[in-house]
Amino acid sequence: MQNQRVIRIRDLPPLRGGIELPPAGGWGRAMAPRFRRQRPDKITAPETFSNPIADGIYHALRPLDAAASRMEEKWGVDRLPDLVTPETASRFGMAKAKLDAALEADDVAAVVHRASVMMRGWDALDVEATAAGHQPVDVVAWLWRDDDDVPHAFVRDASDAIRYGKANTGVRCWTMGEIVRVAAAAEERSSLVGRVKETWPGAEVTADRPKSGDLNDELPF
Repeated sequence: MQNQRVIRIRDLPPLRGGIELPPAGGWGRAMAPRFRRQRPDKITAPETFSNPIADGIYHALRPLDAAASRMEEKWGVDRLPDLVTPETASRFGMAKAKLDAALEADDVAAVVHRASVMMRGWDALDVEATAAGHQPVDVVAWLWRDDDDVPHAFVRDASDAIRYGKANTGVRCWTMGEIVRVAAAAEERSSLVGRVKETWPGAEVTADRPKSGDLNDELPF
């Protein structure tokens, strides 16, 4: 089993209706990067597993991340700050800073309160931009930020990728065809991936890295 490539897969609950990416959100790279924290897990995050503070903060951020993701899908990445007044943007920025402070302090109650404030802030920004006559982006895209906070947009085809990329610089645009080819390449390295995805539609690939070991290694899923 030397130099075997292990693609780690975690079984997740089924997605809720239609096409849905995992919850993620933020105010864009400049003002409010993703607040998402790693899910406490006995295997992938043992230092936070069964920790009430870590679990409380993780779940408090999920609704905020989902709301922020919807706004970025609607308005584009890093676009909404340009569509509201400086006063509104400033208030939102201060709310984001207070949430950051609560996260740094691992204060669950404060995170819950500040996350709720941020969600109301997102709604206020949306209402103000709409009232000012601004239009959402006209390309359907699903957005996700990776662990390094790099934004990725998943669109239908190359023409949508070109249009979305011009309106949202700094975003990595992927077409559905590219995703299928990337998945096929992963399956070439390990046929287990495709079989698991067919059997458990909610399973998620969480890592793809070389691994060496012996026959007593943990199973790769």
